[in-house]
Formats: sequence, C-alpha cells, structure tokens
Amino acid sequence: DPDPHAQAEKNRRLSKYVFPRQFGLGSPFLFEVSKYEPSYIPDFADRDNEIEKLGPCKTPKRLKAVLPLLDKLIWRHGKCKYRLLRDLACPSRVPSQRGASSLSLCWIVG
Repeated sequence: DPDPHAQAEKNRRLSKYVFPRQFGLGSPFLFEVSKYEPSYIPDFADRDNEIEKLGPCKTPKRLKAVLPLLDKLIWRHGKCKYRLLRDLACPSRVPSQRGASSLSLCWIVG
C-alpha cells in the first residue's frame, strides 16, 4: 500500500496543475503579452518552478471535495496500460519484433 501522506501530497500537487488560479498561480487563459516589451510565453506544462516559489500553502476549502477524484485519476493513470491501448487503437503495419510470423491485423484487412 502506498503511503497516505505521499498520496495526499501528490493529489495536492496535481490540484495545483489542474486549478492553478485557486492557488494564485499563472493561467494560460489569462496570460497577457505586452505590445511594447519583449516577453516570453511561459511553459504552463511544467509548473514545478512556479509551485516551488509559491511554497507550502493551504488547499482551498472548495477544492477539498475534488482531492478524492484526483486520487482516483492518479491511481487509474498508474494502472492503465497505455501501450496496449495504443496498439489496439493504432495497430502497426510493421511486423512485431517478437516473431517474424506475427502480423498486424492491418496486413490482413488492408
């Protein structure tokens, strides 16, 4: 079983990515570019530096009900077999490296 404290920390960290405005972090939807000053567009996919600058903060009360859902999301993400899903949705036309005789369904259908 995973450590409940570590799981709660992962949930809170994910909530900062999903709901950045609730924690006072920048949002890609409200990002403004100045006409007169050269600016760069921040990478909103990697917020680690911004979260570290923010430091520890309390989880807003309105987000506490969402934390169990984020916990399920993290758990299902860990259990999902993405490679199998990819192979089912997008079968390869190239024969498998495991055996020369095993061909993809696309060879038969196509």
